[in-house]
Amino acid sequence: MKTLTINNRTFEYETFYDVSEYGTHEYTEFYQGTITKTRKMFWFFGPEIIEVKPRLVFTIYSDIEDKNYTKKQVRGWIERQVELLDREEEIQRGEII
Repeated sequence: MKTLTINNRTFEYETFYDVSEYGTHEYTEFYQGTITKTRKMFWFFGPEIIEVKPRLVFTIYSDIEDKNYTKKQVRGWIERQVELLDREEEIQRGEII
């Protein structure tokens, strides 16, 4: 995974390509921090397995490393998502207006 810092926030990102009967789709997932999940090896029994996965924060449905997009376009997409993250944190703190 690669890192990207924007508006004093650091994200890790990974670009994916999906091929289906409708064509190809490119998207970029952004992560911040990790999530720890515990599960049993054999559904309800067996030893516990601890999985540490990156926490998905948002997805942009384009390849941000594509040469057909300008830096201004990509920055706009990412800044919009960061603003929505900031707004979500404000709502959790009770700052509605």
